[in-house]
Parts: sequence; structure tokens; C-alpha cells
Amino acid sequence: MHASLKAYAALVLVALMGAPAFAATNDTAIVTNAMKADALPIASVTAMVGKWSSADLSFLDKATAIKVFDTKALYDAADQRKIASAETANNADLTKFRAAIAADAGLSAWFKSHNLDVNRVIAVADPSGSPQVFLY
Repeated sequence: MHASLKAYAALVLVALMGAPAFAATNDTAIVTNAMKADALPIASVTAMVGKWSSADLSFLDKATAIKVFDTKALYDAADQRKIASAETANNADLTKFRAAIAADAGLSAWFKSHNLDVNRVIAVADPSGSPQVFLY
């Protein structure tokens, strides 16, 4: 195996070891798309890109409602460039984050059942018990 592939495999393994097992699926959660009025300040969004822990994924399993922020629909071109820059800067962490989601069968199935492309997930948050998923 190529050395960089071995390194990547090791990173994915580390990410997976910390990933929680998602219960069968949380199909009871009401998933809604955020509206323009719900948009957070761009500095808050860019600060979250690629920052995660396994606990950040486990709260999705217990949620009764989850708000999805499609940043491409909610932010103007200048703000989207800031998000793209944050995504590039945190690419390694995003790769691990997305691999952790994909590796958990229940969590992956939940994202698919709600038509959320794991490859677009850039952040999750749970402010005041109100889970949020950010896509780019």
C-alpha cells in the first residue's frame, strides 16, 4: 500500500474509533431547512467548519428536530468564499468527520433517508439543545 494511503487509512481508523454507534435510525426527528432569517453570522459558521468530536454526532440520534443550513442557499457570494476558504483550511478534519459519518451504518442511513449528502456536511452544532447540520 502506498505510504500516503496508509497514513489516510490510519487517520480514518482513528476517526472511526471515536465515532459513536448511531441507533438504528432516528426517523422520528423532524428535519427542516433553515431560512435566510435563521442564518448565523458568517464568522460563527466559518469557526465551526471541520471542528467536531464524536459527541457532536451522537446528539443527532436523540434529537426530535434538526435544522439544516444549506450555506449555498443562505449566504451571498462573498460569504460563500469565506466558507470555501474554511473548508479548504480544514480539509483533513472534514475528511475524518465525513468518514466517521459514513462508517456508522445507522448514521449514514439517517443522512441518506433525509437526503443529506454527507460529502456536503461541514459542521454540526447543538446550541441550547437545537441540533443543526451545516452543508456546503
